[in-house]
Amino acid sequence: MPTLLFLILFFMAPIPIGVEGMDMTFKWIVLGFVFIYTFAIPAYMVYLLKRWGVISSLKMENLRERRIPYLMTAVIYGVLGYFLYTKNSSLFACAYILWSITLVILCVAIISFWWQISAHAAGIGGVVGALAGILVKFGEGGLFIPLLCSMVIAGYLVGARLQLNAHTPKQVWAGLSLGVILSLLSVTYFF
Repeated sequence: MPTLLFLILFFMAPIPIGVEGMDMTFKWIVLGFVFIYTFAIPAYMVYLLKRWGVISSLKMENLRERRIPYLMTAVIYGVLGYFLYTKNSSLFACAYILWSITLVILCVAIISFWWQISAHAAGIGGVVGALAGILVKFGEGGLFIPLLCSMVIAGYLVGARLQLNAHTPKQVWAGLSLGVILSLLSVTYFF
């Protein structure tokens, strides 16, 4: 989800996140880092956890098995945010968005100690919340269509999680609400 969010923001709303003056090559390099740190490394870590016997399935259907991958992912996201922040001051907004995503993941991890919440719904909710916040706060009308599309994707994703019996309606709505609310508040009040 972070790669999708940054792809949209880099090319449809570059001014609020401070990348309007960056050349195309640098934007793609940053997007490459985002993809590697937010998809490739966490996916590989889950594979290693499965291989080492820490988790029994790549699907992580057991609530208890989700905690370590969530916490590891939060650390990886936080490290990427710190890296972007320290390497180029114009990437502060990107780092801040990553830290708000890290906060969502940490909340999902903490909640998972007591209750199963949909991380998928929290992720797409974070995209919806971030896009909505930037659209409203900065008047970025170019984000209207991506916001609508992300809302449609959120509907399909929530529906799929319910259809697969992976979650209850409360779990997907809690995840979606968590992602939307934290991302929207982060962008609206602290961005």
